Amino acid sequence: MNPTQNNKGITMKKRLYLASIMLTAGIAGLLLTQRTLRAETIAPATTENEAKVANTAAINAGELLTIAKVVAITRQNQPAILAARGNVNASQSRVGQAKAPYYPQVNGGGSYDRLSPGGTMYGITDNSTYNRLAVGLDASQMIYDFGKTTTKVEIQKTSLDSARADLNAADDSAVFNAKLAYYNILKIARNIEVATETVKQFEQHLTQAKGFFEAGTKPKYDVTKAEVDLSHAKLVQIQVDNSLRLARVVLNNAMGLPNAPDYKLEDTLTSAKFTLPYEQALPMALDHRPDLKAMVLKKQAALQSIDLARKGDAPYLSGNASTAYTGDVDTNGQGWSAGVSVTVPIFNGHLTRHQIDEAQANADIMAANVTTLEQSIHKDVEQSYLNLQEAEERIATTKLAIQQAQENSTIASGRYSAGVGSPVEVTDADILLVQAKADHNQALYDYRIAQTSIEQAIGVAADNGPATKTE
Repeated sequence: MNPTQNNKGITMKKRLYLASIMLTAGIAGLLLTQRTLRAETIAPATTENEAKVANTAAINAGELLTIAKVVAITRQNQPAILAARGNVNASQSRVGQAKAPYYPQVNGGGSYDRLSPGGTMYGITDNSTYNRLAVGLDASQMIYDFGKTTTKVEIQKTSLDSARADLNAADDSAVFNAKLAYYNILKIARNIEVATETVKQFEQHLTQAKGFFEAGTKPKYDVTKAEVDLSHAKLVQIQVDNSLRLARVVLNNAMGLPNAPDYKLEDTLTSAKFTLPYEQALPMALDHRPDLKAMVLKKQAALQSIDLARKGDAPYLSGNASTAYTGDVDTNGQGWSAGVSVTVPIFNGHLTRHQIDEAQANADIMAANVTTLEQSIHKDVEQSYLNLQEAEERIATTKLAIQQAQENSTIASGRYSAGVGSPVEVTDADILLVQAKADHNQALYDYRIAQTSIEQAIGVAADNGPATKTE
């Protein structure tokens, strides 16, 4: 190899080395920039009502849980809320994607080849090998697209707001289900107390009947009747105990902790006087319900999509620039170019017109969905208030019924002890007392559920127990 070729080879190696460094540095810089942008644009999504309670995810065995603690645990662990948070984060990323055309689009490329062409030219044979390098860089920048990118960004921002409202709606729904399960356990726990008292009463009746039979004052029928009544009371007790176990499974699932250890619940199954007038509740529901907010925002995004579709035939103005280097042992060259281009849609098979029609139809669908949801909210609020009023009336009635049934049971037992009553009277009186207590527990539960339903219907949840109690 002659000195000239040797110098060219050395120069080629230097250029190859420098190009490799430039490409490596450029790729590293792009990766670092993407990671920085990702860290800046994606922030953890939280609900507006999320409780700031430390270490609420764990439950200690035997711990006494309040309704506020159950709500906080639900908000930290319920998968539906976690999924809604992920949807918010995804929407945040889509906003960043929509903004991408605002920035320059830069691409780099390069290739390296080791060649040995061989052959004979003008009687000279050349079997040498040499390197060939090609590197290039090109960039483009959107200058003006008549508002297409801006509209896309606004659509994604609206969708982000809608996703946040959906997150709050998922939070409200999860909390509502947890509260239902919480109060159901309290009701069943009270029914267990009633069932336990009933078993004890029938055990006493059986002992009394056996005593009378042995004394010869009562027939064998009284003993058999007491035994049947006791067996039935024990059967009811077994069923109620299992209902409590099933209810705990439901609450654990609602909290997002299916394997939660055994715990206790604070008994707040006493009616709180709900003082918010119906006339104020309905406007609050239409203003605060997160699912309605989400639906309205989706309607707004659909209207924005109509505006975007109308810009489908707008021109697109952009600038571009590129630079490149290529060379081998004999030749090398480098250069650059820069320019401006404009794209004007002329005919696209009526695509834009059909896109506008589709966007308008989607907007009409969203508008109908908003109206449907508003009517549903009106129905939910009205029904919840009617249920609240009915449960409040039943609380007073069942409280009186318990007093009357208790007195009736005392009289029936006294008559039987005196030898003038029958076991049927005692059984009927005890059944009436048990039913009165169960009806009272159900009325207390229904009142709390109606109150919780109103809070959920108006989009304002109260996490704490009642301040005013009426037994």
